[in-house]
Amino acid sequence: MKLYLNKASPYARLVLVVAHEKGLAKDLELVWTDPWASEEKLLAVTPFSKVPALIAHDGLPLVESACICDYLDERGGAPRLMPPSGADRVAALRKLGLGRGLIDASFGAVIQKRFGGDGNSVLFERWRASVLRAVMAIDRNPTPSLSPDLGDLVIAVALGYLDFRMADVKWRAEATRLSAWHDRVCARESMIATAPEQ
Repeated sequence: MKLYLNKASPYARLVLVVAHEKGLAKDLELVWTDPWASEEKLLAVTPFSKVPALIAHDGLPLVESACICDYLDERGGAPRLMPPSGADRVAALRKLGLGRGLIDASFGAVIQKRFGGDGNSVLFERWRASVLRAVMAIDRNPTPSLSPDLGDLVIAVALGYLDFRMADVKWRAEATRLSAWHDRVCARESMIATAPEQ
């Protein structure tokens, strides 16, 4: 399998974390690319010039991190990161939705500030305001597990992205229980091996 990615992307990091958790990291050929440059090698795989993108075992591309995570979850060893049914699946989906929303809002704020000027736009302020609200919503729910499902991993990656790109958002002071959980889950091999880089 061939994975197109960028070292700073939280979406790509999530896929890498899942690959590590499922024992598939060794099966991935990593292709580092700059999606903002719309490199030809990336455009040959995805019309969106976004990472991650995966050339699957059948030689065809898969795009969008959630789709790739689902594919890797099925291909890798048991147990599944996304429970198949019942209350456990609903709980994982709730966490996944909050974590993915947090990634989307923080990534949107970072990109708006980077490409949209001084960071004083209505869109930037809307995304930034939702970041801390999302952290607090996650903190109010039951503490994510240290034996993580996909929802827990999305939350861990989202919080890691905040630390990496939005250090001025003092989420740890507001969500101390979640902060302690994050420190512990970041000791997992999958999180250490995929730590973001500038």
